[in-house]
Formats: sequence, C-alpha cells, structure tokens
Amino acid sequence: MNECRTLIKHGFVEVNNQVINDHRYVVHDDDKINVFGKAIHSQPFVYYMMNKPKGYICANYDKNHLCVVDLIERNDCICVGRLDKDTTGFLLLTNDKSIVKALLLPQNHQPKTYLVTTRFPIDENSIYRFEMGIVIDQDICCLPAQLELINTHQCYLTLHEGKYHQVKKMFLSCQNEVVDLKRIAFAGLVLDASLGYGEYRQLNQDEFQKLKELVCQ
Repeated sequence: MNECRTLIKHGFVEVNNQVINDHRYVVHDDDKINVFGKAIHSQPFVYYMMNKPKGYICANYDKNHLCVVDLIERNDCICVGRLDKDTTGFLLLTNDKSIVKALLLPQNHQPKTYLVTTRFPIDENSIYRFEMGIVIDQDICCLPAQLELINTHQCYLTLHEGKYHQVKKMFLSCQNEVVDLKRIAFAGLVLDASLGYGEYRQLNQDEFQKLKELVCQ
C-alpha cells in the first residue's frame, strides 16, 4: 500500500490519461490505468466462461499446440480444470488462484455435465453400470455417474470427479467409443448457448455469486 501511495504521490499513475495525485481516488470498472506508461487492469480478478473449440489445449504455453489463453485478451489467466484437445464446451478461466484451488479440491466433487456422442448405441446396461460406478484401467472404480439418454447414440453424462480421459475410458469399459464430447455445465454453471466456439464472456453477477457460494461452502 505504501508503495502505491508513493507512485501516486510522484505522478507515476495516470487514470484516463490524467495524472492522479490523490491515493483516495475511487477506480471505476471502465477506467484506464497506466503506471510508468504501462496499462494495468483496474479489477484484480476476472472470471471468463469460454466455449472451447477443438484443437486447443488447456495450457498457457505450448510450443507444439494452440492454447486456450491465446483466445482471450489476457495472459494471466489459467483454466479451472482441463478439457482434452478434441473436447469442446464449457471452460472457466480466471486469474483468481483461490477460486481455482477451491473448485479443484478432490473432496468437493464439483459436478460436470457432458453431451456425449458415441459410435455404437447406448444400452440400458450402460446406464446401470454408470450409476453403480464403472471400473476403468482395470482397477480404478469411478464414482457413480448419471447418464441420461437423448437418443440411441447421444446422452447427457454428469460426473463428480475428473480422472484423466475419464469419460472416454468409461464408455470403453462398456464396449463403446466416444466420437464427440462437449462439456455443457461445470460446478453449477451452464454454458451460454449464444457463445460460438472460441468465444467467451465475463461471468454475469448471478453466475459469479453462485461461484463464490460454492467456494465458501
């Protein structure tokens, strides 16, 4: 705080191209702030909902692949949870690390809902096996999951954990194969249907409040 006051006192801080000398100045959402001529963000934390496209990985940098952070205007955000390169849909990005840690704690079991398209028809036995907890990788038992049929080759699947390639492995255990996978909800937040692939927006007030309530539970 003292460092900030010193910068302001010596005229190194500009708001909307005007030097500010009063540390009590109240910053507004649309103010443009520069320190030593470099733009900074007036709000410390941002929370983005993205409709992730195929071909991007959930990382901040990779020399061989496109990264989802290349699609947003900031380079200080990280993904809350990960989606495979060929998986699309809901992705939460933020620079608030406390939110990331709270949402990803294993004991919290945040729900994740996917729209799944399979190569072969989905039978009634698969629904039962998902409800009981499917075994993947020979000896790893998944938590019970809810599978809701849309048609013979599509369903909604809700999980409460996120093991590596879990959805694909669960269907493989039922002698089926996932040909398309899209996450449509995460931690109680639902993907905005108006977002095209690669598009994103800030969480609205209701969504942000729901997120904060989850973290504070």
